[in-house]
Amino acid sequence: MAGVLVLFAALAGCEDEQENEPGLDPAFLTPVSAARQAGLTVYWLGPSFEAGGILFSTREAKFPEGIAGVPLQGLLARYSSQPEPAGFLDLQLLSRSDWDQVMEKVMNPSLPGVTRRAVTVGGTQGELLFLPLDATPLNILRLVLDLGDVVVVAQARSVTASAAEGGVELSPFIKDPDLLVQVMQDLRPYPQ
Repeated sequence: MAGVLVLFAALAGCEDEQENEPGLDPAFLTPVSAARQAGLTVYWLGPSFEAGGILFSTREAKFPEGIAGVPLQGLLARYSSQPEPAGFLDLQLLSRSDWDQVMEKVMNPSLPGVTRRAVTVGGTQGELLFLPLDATPLNILRLVLDLGDVVVVAQARSVTASAAEGGVELSPFIKDPDLLVQVMQDLRPYPQ
């Protein structure tokens, strides 16, 4: 069964493993368990991680509707900053067949000014895409990593303070794109 697994938050495995990861909600365990039963290797960054002095932890997971208008099955997980509002990091895990359906749209978004560079994560070559939106030179940062049977897509968005608060960028990943590459070095199969 082809499936998409989106992981930007920490994901947990089967329900019987819930005791091994205290604090993980069954809302995480159920989608991860379904993905594993569908034959997908689930990758995650652990229940939490630190980036730029900010703690990110898993707070929500759901089944996505798809990517760029292509319906896919799977799971979306989000790592949210604690405390808010420094942003989030979404992880998507796509089966090979689902990746084949969306690869062109993910890798070549129809936005002017998209740039990219090669990166290495855990010994695997990947690609880091810089996507501008509106007047913001970097609004979305996307890292794509092909692990053979699955493809992992990590994505962070710009988060700016209000003009009254100085309008500064709050997302540590947008401030320092190399931080995303650094955090992704800890990508590993669940439940490690």
